[in-house]
Amino acid sequence: MNANSSPSSFAKSIVASWSRGLAAVALIGVLSISTSAMAGSLKHEFFMQGQVLEVKDKTVTICIGSRDGAEVGQVLQVIRHEPGPYSPKRTIPNFTRKNIGSVRIATIFDDHYSVAEIIGGELKVNDTVELDKP
Repeated sequence: MNANSSPSSFAKSIVASWSRGLAAVALIGVLSISTSAMAGSLKHEFFMQGQVLEVKDKTVTICIGSRDGAEVGQVLQVIRHEPGPYSPKRTIPNFTRKNIGSVRIATIFDDHYSVAEIIGGELKVNDTVELDKP
């Protein structure tokens, strides 16, 4: 405080500083919550992927559940990773992604697992299921 300022102007400047600080903290909180929600949405739209655990008649049990953002009615593509032709010159793994079919989530029974009806394809245990991207 300098000689020309009064105690009330000093108090006002302290209150103004606190208000700016609180506003910045509130803005950071709002941004972190919205970023977290957006990241969950991105994960849901682009990264939801799991595995076929069991094939029974016209249904499969998959390891995608509510924690992954699964919803009843979602269509998932079924992918099989198959080894490519052997080559002694090849130094990296040789696999291809083969589209096998699709499934529709019928029941979500916990955070990790769902039952889906087979829409098409000959599915096998260990096939990969992933959200059908628009």
